[in-house]
Amino acid sequence: MERITVELISSKEFNTENRGYNRKEVDEFLDEVCDEMERMEAEIQNLRQKNTAVRESAPAAPAGMSSGDESRFREILEMAATVKEETIRKAKEDAEAIRAKAEAEATERLEGLNIEKKNLTKEVASLKETAAAYRKQFEALLQAQQKALEEAVDLFADDEANVEA
Repeated sequence: MERITVELISSKEFNTENRGYNRKEVDEFLDEVCDEMERMEAEIQNLRQKNTAVRESAPAAPAGMSSGDESRFREILEMAATVKEETIRKAKEDAEAIRAKAEAEATERLEGLNIEKKNLTKEVASLKETAAAYRKQFEALLQAQQKALEEAVDLFADDEANVEA
């Protein structure tokens, strides 16, 4: 697996699908991840420089150094190495937590959108059924009106025949 770097995150392209994630929100989040990674990388570099400076500035153990002093000197160096390792571990944990949180939020949002889609689909189906029912009622009303007009024409035709006679 390729090492994740700020450059990799910045240049990563994702395929788009219908009703995918909001591209702006994803880009903004990735920018935040990059900023945090840059901060952590700078902190790691700073600690490395301090560690190097401490090692370089630490006096060489004089020939007459007691074993107790030498032991303390080694203990300090071990503590510095431990701090370095702990900082790196913490940075990795933080990055993983950020990624996991983003994934959970994305999954939650997708589930919400799927539920909304399902509800809207039901609503559209219901509206179609209602429209069909109204159409049938309207057609029946038009037929009844047409029949009433035809009967009314027959009434007037009988009156005209009586008037002419």
